[in-house]
Amino acid sequence: MASKISNVTELFHRFHQCEMQLRQGKIAACLIGFKEVIEKTPAIPKSEKEKNELHQGIELFLRSLSAHKKFQEIFGAISFGDSGMDTNLEFIKSMITAQEEEIVDRIKKEDESAEAQRLEIDRERQKQQEEMRKKIEQAIGLIDQGNLPQAWEILGESEEIREAVELHYNDVGMQCRTDKLFKEAVLNYAKALIISPEDENLHYNMGRAHFEAGDPEKAEEFLANAMKLNPEFKEGQVFYGYLLKINYPQINPIEREQKSEGFFKKLFHRKG
Repeated sequence: MASKISNVTELFHRFHQCEMQLRQGKIAACLIGFKEVIEKTPAIPKSEKEKNELHQGIELFLRSLSAHKKFQEIFGAISFGDSGMDTNLEFIKSMITAQEEEIVDRIKKEDESAEAQRLEIDRERQKQQEEMRKKIEQAIGLIDQGNLPQAWEILGESEEIREAVELHYNDVGMQCRTDKLFKEAVLNYAKALIISPEDENLHYNMGRAHFEAGDPEKAEEFLANAMKLNPEFKEGQVFYGYLLKINYPQINPIEREQKSEGFFKKLFHRKG
């Protein structure tokens, strides 16, 4: 429902709504709104600047309105350029009033058409989402069966499918770690890594799973991979440093730091 017009700001706001509706081809709604603007304009106090701005805006609006195909379907070919502004406004007001019932009926039909179109778009979107869900489930089933070639045929169809399958295995892996099912976590992270082998976060998660399963040396391998992929990975740096500390307790802190620094120097050297 349109807002009531009680001051010049609301008057301009409603008029601009009419302009927007005209651009959108919502002629019926535009005409009803414009009739309200015409009716309210004389009673609304306006500065000279506001009067001129509104006058110029309405002149342009009337030219665009008279040229619009849908307007011509209702009223025929009409020009508003030869008479004064007040005469033009009274003329179009009387035209709208005379056919207001038909115009309101058009608004109803336009709204029904728009709603039907929205529902059709929603149905199509739901259909696409359902097809996507089935493909994601199919890819997961094929991976679980060890049928990677067919799984990759589906994964290669879209980035969205690939990311959804990767996310599935990562989420299952995280839940397994929460449930202290570390072997199962490792298996699921491994499947995620098949899909995205260059994701440092997956290597980090795999390292965490191995560490929590009691294998810090294997965890170190995956953290090293994570750091190769992203040397700026802060969380990985901390965990990798901790693994070096517990995996090489016989090395003094200075030598351990040198080992870590040497690793990163090699990384940066290769990147350069």
